Order: sequence, then structure tokens, then C-alpha cells
Amino acid sequence: MSGNDELTRSELAPSTSWRNRDYDPRLAASFVDLAGAVREFQNLLAGATPPSELSADLANRVRAMALELAQFQVPERNAMFGHVDVPGRAQTLSPVFASTRWDRDGVAGVVRFGRFYLGGNGAVHGGAIPLIFDEVLGRLANTDRRPSRTAYLHVNYRAVTPLDTDLSIEAHFEREEGRKRFLVATIKAGDVVLADAEGLFVQLNPGQP
Repeated sequence: MSGNDELTRSELAPSTSWRNRDYDPRLAASFVDLAGAVREFQNLLAGATPPSELSADLANRVRAMALELAQFQVPERNAMFGHVDVPGRAQTLSPVFASTRWDRDGVAGVVRFGRFYLGGNGAVHGGAIPLIFDEVLGRLANTDRRPSRTAYLHVNYRAVTPLDTDLSIEAHFEREEGRKRFLVATIKAGDVVLADAEGLFVQLNPGQP
């Protein structure tokens, strides 16, 4: 998504409790564009072996940009990183998940792991798989419900997860027992299950962070 893309409601996930923020649309669009540019840089950095002169020059420029951002630091609840309700949430940690269906009972969508998430031999790093599961299941656990946090996430690796490939994710809310919420999810390439997960999320008590 670029800064010229319109942030329409059809692109947004449903309410995810306290994670929602209301930002000026123009300000949010610019930040989403910035986060996307950082993602592009991460993927290209992961695949590059630049000459030393270029590495030194880029390092200096990145430090200069960091200094520019230093003067605009805000408290967590006012930050846009991870809180703009668009695919990827305007953050650069986990890969972008673009939903095609989202309600309080289940989610479906597509994820694509770029070079930044390479583990080796063309496969996605094993640690990136739980990252996207926690991203999707955590948001589903909180959709139209009170906030919760991950208690455990059990992941089964069924096949090698490829880079730069559109993969489908489906997640379902299975049951709720008091404050406990049980959810499951799968990642597939076509009909091949690459990984599946079971997560337990526990609703926060009033005042818990």
C-alpha cells in the first residue's frame, strides 16, 4: 500500500478491542507508506551483499533518519506502529496478513513471507511461523471481545514453508471456558498444509496490562 492508496473500511479488520486507534487518515496513510518502505528495505537488505562503501554510506543515512524520528517519539498508546487498522498494521515485525474474511468466529486470508524471513535453503525461518500465527490468532481472540493475551501457542511444522509465495491462512475460534479462549489455525500452499497451530488466550482482568 502506498501513500496514495485510500484507506477504505473494506480493507480493515473488525474491531480488535484496545488495539484500535483513530488517526487522521492522511497522517495514517503516510505512516503506512513509510512502514511499507521499511519492509521493502528489510527484504532487499536480507538479500544483498553491497560493496563496503555503500554499506557505510547506507549505515550513516539510516542513522540520520533515526535521528529525525527521535524528536517525534510518543507514548505507546499514541504510536501508530502496529495500531493502524490496515493489512500489516503499519508495523515491520510480522509479515503482512491480508484478510478475505473476518468475523468473531473465524478468519481467512493470505500471507507472503519475503526475503527478510529467510531461514535457509529457500525456506521461511521456523520462528516466523509462530509469529504470524500469534498475529492472526491474537487478533481473532480479541475480535468483538474483551482483551486477552497469549497463554500458549503450539505449532506443528508439516512441510517446508516457501518464501515469496502467496500462502493461505485460516483460523477458527473453537471454544471459550471462563476466561480461556481456544483457537486453531493452518497455513497452506494450495492443498498442502505447511503448518498448523493451537493457541490459548486468556482474557485480561480489569487493570491488567
